[in-house]
Amino acid sequence: MDTITLGPGIAGPGFSGPATPGKALADDAAFEAYRVLYSGGTDVDRLAGPLRTEVVAHRMPRMLLFDRRLAGVSHARAPRRVARDGFDHVTLHLVLAGSMMLEVPGAVRRVEAGSMALFDLTQPQRTWTEGARIVTAAIARDRLDAATLDGLDLHGLVLGPREAGLVIDFARSLAAHAAALTPELAGAVTESLCLMLGATLASLRDNGAPLPPPLAAGRARARAVAFIEQNLGDRGLTSAAIAAGAGLSRSALYRLFEPAGGVARYVQQQRVARLRRTLSRADENRTIDELTSAAGFTSPGHAGRLFRDAFGLPPGEYRRSLRADAPASGIALIGAPRRGRVARPPVGLTAWHGELL
Repeated sequence: MDTITLGPGIAGPGFSGPATPGKALADDAAFEAYRVLYSGGTDVDRLAGPLRTEVVAHRMPRMLLFDRRLAGVSHARAPRRVARDGFDHVTLHLVLAGSMMLEVPGAVRRVEAGSMALFDLTQPQRTWTEGARIVTAAIARDRLDAATLDGLDLHGLVLGPREAGLVIDFARSLAAHAAALTPELAGAVTESLCLMLGATLASLRDNGAPLPPPLAAGRARARAVAFIEQNLGDRGLTSAAIAAGAGLSRSALYRLFEPAGGVARYVQQQRVARLRRTLSRADENRTIDELTSAAGFTSPGHAGRLFRDAFGLPPGEYRRSLRADAPASGIALIGAPRRGRVARPPVGLTAWHGELL
């Protein structure tokens, strides 16, 4: 199991000493390291007050686990970013200490210690905290039962111990023991967390607990997404073919994918994501041309332009960076960039998010 660690910064919620030029520079470096680490998935801004940015991240089968101690930062996924990155997973934020604020379309809520919040990464969101320890699980949507999620808008849903005590206790324990998990145990705990979360949501629905309004046409979109995934390598995958394969009219298909920038853009994003996943595999030895063709691109040049636009470097350089940077221990220590150097997202975390698509 792989791990990424961002060490503690100089400042934190308990800091009470006077501001100094040295401290200010250290704060700036700590924040920049954190911003760069998360730049592949969210826009991070610094708030007034003390700063703390400590992260330990673990990669598990189709799930990422983050244990963070944060203060003075906000995270935002605006509509433009949502449409651009094509993320389609679900996140669970468990607040262990302090509190976190969240904003989703139409609602602003506080998440107190001992409660958790759920987010749908296909929708805009913003979170911020003046001081909290937060355990986050980013879960690939296909790890959760489709029937449980169908018609349920869990975006911004806040659950406490009464509604989700078992999930909360399990996530807390998982964060405490994640570093010692074997690959076999990592797979088992991922499956267990997903089953508990799904059962919790199903129980809430069955008990008639108040939930946000349902998402329209959830099953129809799920059919279209499944057809696209199965036929992504087909260069002739057109909107007409997808509509026919999913049993939809073309106008209905267009409406379903309008929030993602259109069905053609969604297919393009999924092809880029598939290319990124295959490039991330240590045992994948096919050429770049072979991989771009297998992902359904019409030409390596077209694939290269889209890949560079998405991740800041061409496919070949991305693969070389992964293999050059992969430590034998499986642990990558991410620090602040040196002064005068242009920082780019750590390739490890970028590739990790690709595995959730």
